[in-house]
Amino acid sequence: MRSEGIVSVDHHQFVVGERDAEYLETVSHGTLLESGSGFVSLYTGIAYGPARITVSLLDHAPAESDPVAWEVAEETTLAAASEIVVSATDGNVADLSPVPGGRYRVRAHARGRDRHYGQEVDHPVEHYLLELWPDSTGADLTVATLHKSDTAWSPRTQVNESSLNKDRVYIRDGSGAVVTVPPQSSEAIAVREKLGEFGGKPLTPALEAVFCSRYVAGLDRDLIDRIEAAAPERQLAFARWCVHRAWERAGIAHIDWLAAVLDDMDAGRPADNDFIYSFDARIRLDEDPRITRTIVSGLPASIELVQQYQALHTYGRSMAPDVSPLQAAIEAFWYAAQTYGMDYEELTAAAHRDFFGNE
Repeated sequence: MRSEGIVSVDHHQFVVGERDAEYLETVSHGTLLESGSGFVSLYTGIAYGPARITVSLLDHAPAESDPVAWEVAEETTLAAASEIVVSATDGNVADLSPVPGGRYRVRAHARGRDRHYGQEVDHPVEHYLLELWPDSTGADLTVATLHKSDTAWSPRTQVNESSLNKDRVYIRDGSGAVVTVPPQSSEAIAVREKLGEFGGKPLTPALEAVFCSRYVAGLDRDLIDRIEAAAPERQLAFARWCVHRAWERAGIAHIDWLAAVLDDMDAGRPADNDFIYSFDARIRLDEDPRITRTIVSGLPASIELVQQYQALHTYGRSMAPDVSPLQAAIEAFWYAAQTYGMDYEELTAAAHRDFFGNE
């Protein structure tokens, strides 16, 4: 028996099993399948929308899974006392022929999960094949991965703020090498005092009005003065330039949904509210398996940071509709510099050379 159809995906999942199965009570999980009493559920790349699925009921175990046709294949056991259906997590049953209740080995295959990861789609972009055959081995519900070439739901250790070491800050020693020292050490305090001189002259009233100016003026006062002297449209252009540099540095500029935000920004379209005073973009970044979060050294005499989060801030803090062009430029530069960490001088050199040039 072979049946094909469409299933609705909700929160990256759909379910195959008994109609009343408690699909949240899982026993084992892989990167495509998780198993429990009376069900298996499948992890999708898309967050919401339709997916195409084929269910094949066999008399015996199939041939080995084709790693060319399918990007991932996993296998487990499904034991059901009643008929087995394909359904969304809300219980809405897909229009496929039910499989009689029984004890089966289940092999699941998928392709396309990386292409639209985390997105809501209105047409099928992912394909799934589920093969079932009678199980006489007595195998338990452990999920086994047969092969995997996609990145969706790959196990990895990701960093976040809890991973940061707050017992050290970064400075340069007399030779110019980056070293770490305690935050309240005499060396760190001396660096902060030097930065507090703002490059040897006080902040102008316009810079005083932008709070974060006091954090960046000491890094490169000439650059801050050039930003202040620029026309408003150039200040906004510099903010956009900083967003690009930060996202490239953090390794996220090529990710499709983030690249689309850059395109909209460059085209002058309204800012994406998921990034403005919201955690939605960060949550999506955290859930995207293509993105590896990394720790970057802080700016001089500051603690380390999660690089990708700082990169998001370059957009969120500078593209908000209620910020002035000067504030947008200074905010974008500050967070871009934090994305670079102790390599921030690469950013300032590029700003002088590539953006301001002979202005």
